[in-house]
Amino acid sequence: MGQDFSKRFAIVVRHDLEPWQITNTIAHIAAKLGRTVEQFDTGDSFTTKDGVSIPRNSQYPIIVLRATSSEELRLLLSGIQAAQLPHLAFVREMLDLSDDAELQMALSKKAESEVEYLGIGMFGENQQVKQLTKEFGLWK
Repeated sequence: MGQDFSKRFAIVVRHDLEPWQITNTIAHIAAKLGRTVEQFDTGDSFTTKDGVSIPRNSQYPIIVLRATSSEELRLLLSGIQAAQLPHLAFVREMLDLSDDAELQMALSKKAESEVEYLGIGMFGENQQVKQLTKEFGLWK
């Protein structure tokens, strides 16, 4: 199968988080979004000259960008939802709680405007994702 160059993942994460919070946020978003893509890769593995198999990575680029605030992410989420793209909004409670029942209970006590967003990831057509994320700088 040929590689599809028409789509991409983008993950936008707040830069003011602790390093472990940043990596945790990115990992959870990437894991969730990877499950939403039917043709995640172009085969099972790559093979070295001496016959060692190396599992293939995503056929799509994964771009990580920087946000400055939860409010920036809230606005981004609104655009992603309007575009109906596969996405995950990663919130503070997803770091603080490990039990999904507790997470649901905590979020059910908040209005959406009170939710603290740490990162948001999406998957879609290159131009659509670029348009949604044009305000955010590349993570460096």
